[in-house]
Amino acid sequence: MMKERIRIDFSNLLSDAVGEEGLDLADWERGRPRAERILWQLQKERAEGKHPFLDLPYRRPDEVLRVAEGLRGKFDPLVILGIGGSSLGAQAIMEALFHPFFRFQRKAGDGGPEVLILDNVDPGSVSYALKRANRGDPLILAISKSGTTVETLSQLLAFLDLLRKRWPKGWKERVVVITDPERGPLRRFAEKEGIKALPVPPGVGGRFSVMTAVGLLPAALVGVDVEELLLGAVEMDRAMKEEGWNPSLFSAFAHYYLHVQKGKGNWVTLPYSDSLRGISAWRRQLIGESLGKKRDLAPTPLTAVGTTDQHSQLQLWLDGPRDKVIAFLTIEAHPEVSIPDVGWEDEDVSYLQGKDFASLLEAERKATEFALTKGGCPNYTIFLKELTASVLGGLFYLWEVEVALCGSFYGVNPFDQPAVEEGKKVTKGLMGKGDMKGKREEWESWWKGRRSWRWPG
Repeated sequence: MMKERIRIDFSNLLSDAVGEEGLDLADWERGRPRAERILWQLQKERAEGKHPFLDLPYRRPDEVLRVAEGLRGKFDPLVILGIGGSSLGAQAIMEALFHPFFRFQRKAGDGGPEVLILDNVDPGSVSYALKRANRGDPLILAISKSGTTVETLSQLLAFLDLLRKRWPKGWKERVVVITDPERGPLRRFAEKEGIKALPVPPGVGGRFSVMTAVGLLPAALVGVDVEELLLGAVEMDRAMKEEGWNPSLFSAFAHYYLHVQKGKGNWVTLPYSDSLRGISAWRRQLIGESLGKKRDLAPTPLTAVGTTDQHSQLQLWLDGPRDKVIAFLTIEAHPEVSIPDVGWEDEDVSYLQGKDFASLLEAERKATEFALTKGGCPNYTIFLKELTASVLGGLFYLWEVEVALCGSFYGVNPFDQPAVEEGKKVTKGLMGKGDMKGKREEWESWWKGRRSWRWPG
């Protein structure tokens, strides 16, 4: 697949490996006609223009590249205002392609800007970002498909106040918005003030927008080759069509079967790399928001990190409820870092000396895979030859197609999120939005009679 840049080993999902807890290939053969009808239906709807996210990789990102070229290298920090699908994709790309500590030290490569991603309205985080921007030379990138996202609008108001005070005549050059091409307050604001604005294509939901300006512009601003990322997605799309065996289809069927028939509705993404934490979080939202629509039948996406969570979760996975499918995600090409031989003569230490950390990391993964398989816990491994923009593009696309197919197996629309809207309405009511007054009153009625325990003092 993709010339072996991505390889998937499904062996440990099968009953041959994990016994009665796994998928029997005879069940796959029985379910295959329905699965192939589901794939055909998706392809048919794609041809009718119903799922534009599937064709995003084929669009040249000319506008993104033009805007990025005009801004790259001129500002520090880059402050990204967005939540959920408006930030997770860009964050996943940056964490994967820069350094493992990007989450804590958001520096985009050698000489690149600091990147502050505000995906929360925690006053502590907002305060830090405002102080850092006030000391620096910031560019503010506000991302909201609807343009009405409470978190993003509130953050933008805070940064607009800062920019207007420091640069009363030049503040508009320091703001870019990505939003609906026609509607919403962000679009109206950009048009009124003459601010750079890029569109989120109609029909593309936030969690499927990583290959629009939502994910591409932040990446391009810090030097990522976004054309390579798109090309990787194109090659994945073609590989899944040409090889005669679609891994997204098999994976979607296997996950659904193991959930319905074996009770395995907790899906764990387990990367053996700190650089892949971000893409695990991106997949978690993709699954949860797309498939979480039936109270009696919805998978729960979870994330963990190897080797860290061997110490915090492996006991539970092996001896706790057998309700999980675990996806290992591993990189085959690591930096060379040796474990020096310092002459420590102790049998509990000496065997490590002279080895390297890549071998140790892979030994840990193999041991965990073996223990889970021996214990009857279904798992599979996605091998990434190396971390490049092309490989990331392929992986994004693979998982987007998988979730789209899962929606049909579960009998839900994977492209909407009706339950999320209720919380948004109540938030707006509590913050005083006039047409949401009824939601505030509903909350106040609900809150009466709460019982709380207090620690005196």
